[in-house]
Amino acid sequence: MPNASGPGTPPSTAPTTPTSPTGTNDFIDCEKGSVDEEKDEEEVVEELNEKDSPNIPSKHRAEDGRPKLVQRIDDHPCGYPQLAAFVNSDENFLIARKYGFLRSRVLLYRQDELSVLERDLIKLDADDEKNRGFALTSRKRDEETDNDPIYSRKVLIQKIDDKLKEYDGLVSRIKTYLSLRAPTSRNAKTFIDWIEDHKPLSPEESTFIQHKDDFVALSDGQECGWLDGMVEDGLSWCLPVKLMKKFFTSEEQTKKTDDDHLHLYSRRRIDIVVRLVLVLTTVGLLVGPSAVLYFVNGQSALKICLIMVFTLLFAAALSVCTKAKRHEMLAATATYAAVLVVFLGNFNSSTLTS
Repeated sequence: MPNASGPGTPPSTAPTTPTSPTGTNDFIDCEKGSVDEEKDEEEVVEELNEKDSPNIPSKHRAEDGRPKLVQRIDDHPCGYPQLAAFVNSDENFLIARKYGFLRSRVLLYRQDELSVLERDLIKLDADDEKNRGFALTSRKRDEETDNDPIYSRKVLIQKIDDKLKEYDGLVSRIKTYLSLRAPTSRNAKTFIDWIEDHKPLSPEESTFIQHKDDFVALSDGQECGWLDGMVEDGLSWCLPVKLMKKFFTSEEQTKKTDDDHLHLYSRRRIDIVVRLVLVLTTVGLLVGPSAVLYFVNGQSALKICLIMVFTLLFAAALSVCTKAKRHEMLAATATYAAVLVVFLGNFNSSTLTS
């Protein structure tokens, strides 16, 4: 089409300012579109949350739509999901069977297989000693002259090697399980009672709780776990449930369940009380004998008896509350007794000089 302007008129150029059919003051955002198409911020957040985790049910989401940071036991359906949530709620509930009987059966079975191969190798060596003596002195000549693809020494050695690998792996696994400690009776009872009360599994699949003597604790127990249990029981007996939950239950543990019969306590907070008890016991065993011996005048026989009593108490506390080895216990007890004897000797000498 010919230009309507005269020959001297310059051609028109495109406008430098973007235009919009809705008005001169509205601009198009190339990334988000027009103003009318912008979404509400809350809707965008909700949509992003659903895109991040579309398969999470609404009961596992917080009020803002995001997945809950603390998974509640009661939010999971009854069955394996709820049992798994219960086990995951506290590391003391990480309890499993070690299947000691089955492991022993497999160990004996593999051991006998190796015994059979051992007898076959000894018999083959005895036969070759009579007929093929060179086969026992040269592996190369043995393989070159032995044409039996089934009963050759090379094949037999390979079978033995394969069985030894299986046997070594089995022994290592058994050794690993033997290093696991049995759960405390308190934790095992709580674990069994919860399953019996809530019945998350069918009767046929709940029979494993009948093998309490076969349980192992998968979490690393405290150095004196029984003392933790005693302190927790003592605090529960002395303090009301509300105070126990206030001081010894974390906020996350409070959110995990509404069950009034299941009390989850912070392991770290209980451990603080246990450490305080151990500190007081240690100070009492160190300072107590000195104070008693100081106020007992004369009566050397009585003082010696007191030293023996306090030394026995120290050795008992060391044995029960620590994982000290026998030689470490012997050295520590001897040092403790020596300190008391030295204190008694210095006190007697100072008394005589005065």
